[in-house]
Amino acid sequence: MVMTNRRRALSLALLLLFTANGLRAETLNGVILRINDQIATLYDYQQRRQEAVREISARVQDPAERRELLAQAPEIVFRDLYEQLLLDSRADQLGIFISDKEVDETIAGMRADYGIETDEQFARALQQAGMSLPLLREQMRRNLRLQAVRGREIRPRVQVDEEDLRRYYRKNEEQFRLPEQVQVREVVVRDGSEPNAQKVLAPEERLRIAEAIRSEVTAGKPLADAVAPYVQTGVATNVVEFGWVARGDLDPTLEAVAWDLQAGQVSAPVEGRGGLHVLQVTERRPSRIAEFSEVAEQIREREQNRVYREEVAKYMQELEQKALIVANPPQEAAGFRRLLGGSPETDTMGNEVDPMSTAAPASGATAEEAVESAVSEAPRPQDRDTGQNAPQAPGTLPEPKPITDAPPATPPPGA
Repeated sequence: MVMTNRRRALSLALLLLFTANGLRAETLNGVILRINDQIATLYDYQQRRQEAVREISARVQDPAERRELLAQAPEIVFRDLYEQLLLDSRADQLGIFISDKEVDETIAGMRADYGIETDEQFARALQQAGMSLPLLREQMRRNLRLQAVRGREIRPRVQVDEEDLRRYYRKNEEQFRLPEQVQVREVVVRDGSEPNAQKVLAPEERLRIAEAIRSEVTAGKPLADAVAPYVQTGVATNVVEFGWVARGDLDPTLEAVAWDLQAGQVSAPVEGRGGLHVLQVTERRPSRIAEFSEVAEQIREREQNRVYREEVAKYMQELEQKALIVANPPQEAAGFRRLLGGSPETDTMGNEVDPMSTAAPASGATAEEAVESAVSEAPRPQDRDTGQNAPQAPGTLPEPKPITDAPPATPPPGA
């Protein structure tokens, strides 16, 4: 009788365990967002939220900033998921697909940009970034596909003519005011503090040499010629060209001297880092407003970014109006819609994203940063026409493909 009771208790415990696991799987498998035939489950959202939290926690050092970003992360994550599904659905309608070759080429370009030469280095970088190659390829493919949609349907709308640029320039001339600048060069009579110093001179000898250089330049000899004999003996540097500098660009001690010089004048020796500095100002340039030709490209880029953001907002609204959308976000992300529309695009780190930027990666970035950068925003591809659908005229959308009323299938997490 005792054994029977124990068996019954064990059976009940197993039943409760299986039921709990089943309920948990069903909950994670629940659809929280459907756009046409595209779906996202609670599991999809939670995975992305965890990635965002991990990134913020690792990169943001200031506690107050970290708390603010962590509080915003759920809404940003759900907004990104929402916009991704809108664009995924549109990519299906346009017949845009990304081949393995395109993914391979993008990864190869990323490796080249960041100096990752061997598969071993790449595997190590992936591991340190907490990324697997299959996951990287999947995210690369997704990003390339979404960018292809933007490239085909949004970029043609971004039209900025020269008259618009000139109008902006005339209205905002003070934004393009350049500060007063001086063109500076210098030589340094070494104090012997550098590790490989050839000769260490007494302070009196250094001052004598610096004064001699200054006297020859004042008499009309070029600075390079005046310092040449001392360069050969290793006691002075060659001429260092600073180029055009504004206030705040130089060491304060050197700046105070340079800004007192007129064009062509040479300074008295100035004690500074590495020895005695002899400065020469070759030209002065007063504060002025830059010519339109000097800033035209800067204005063009700024205006293109502004127009692009406006067109993205309009385009996403057009997609929403033509789509079947059922959104049931978790409570923490319920306010995601306030991030839609014309607000600047931001990532989970709170940074404004420049969607038109094609800037190369910053020099000195690590391989790990390269992988993370590639995951968040793969290099923008050229507009792709698969031949299955002709590009639509800017500002128009074909009717979305028919969708079924049946609930979408939801594979279990990890399947």
